[in-house]
Formats: sequence, structure tokens, C-alpha cells
Amino acid sequence: MDSSVLVKWFSSYNEGHRDKAMSLLNLYKEGKVDLYIPELAVCEISNALRYNKNFDENEVKTILKFFMNLELTTVNLNEEIIIKSLGISYEDNITVYDAIFIALSSILKIPLITANPKHLKAKTGRNIILLQEL
Repeated sequence: MDSSVLVKWFSSYNEGHRDKAMSLLNLYKEGKVDLYIPELAVCEISNALRYNKNFDENEVKTILKFFMNLELTTVNLNEEIIIKSLGISYEDNITVYDAIFIALSSILKIPLITANPKHLKAKTGRNIILLQEL
């Protein structure tokens, strides 16, 4: 899954389809699904929460501690992921940052769950599930 879904776990302000994101979190906590994220997601969620005006620094720290304690399967970036991401970035005219999530899903042969509108451009021919379609 990508950061657009992860942020919904912690921010209810103006977050569409938050109920579906929370259902994923609950399924994970119950051991019914495995969730994979690239290590980049940790930086992205940290940054999204830092710039969310609904949280102060201490609240963001508390949320990040909770997030890290979830122990999602975090995949370290490596040459294969970066090279594949670059190719996807050129093919779909998206940022390498966004392409990393698509590349990881392709390499692991699992769907990418996203609420990111930028991933809509890459949906054709890719294993991408929009959060609202769950």
C-alpha cells in the first residue's frame, strides 16, 4: 500500500474512504492480511503528518511511534526497485517517488492499494487497486 492510504489511519480531517483504510488496518492487526511498504513510506507519512495543521509536533511523534510499532513489512530500497521505478516514472510520466510503490507491488507480485490520484494514470496494465474499490 502507499502513503495515501497510511495517512488516512491517522487523519480523519477531510479524508475520503477512511473507513476502508481503517478496515485494512484492522485486518492487518487481526493477522488476516500482510501489508508491505517501501521504506520511503515512512518518510512520506512523517512529512504528511508534519505538515498537517491538525497535529502538533508531540502528536506527530506519538503517531509515528504507534506507526513504527505496527511493524508493517518495510522493504528496503535496492537497485532493482530503483531501476524499475525509474522505468515506470518515464512510462507513466509520474515521479520516481510515486513509481516506487508501483515498482514494489510489481516485484512482489501483489496489488498496490492506493488513494493517490497520480496512480490513476498508471492504473492501466498495472496491479493497482483504488482504495474506494475495496
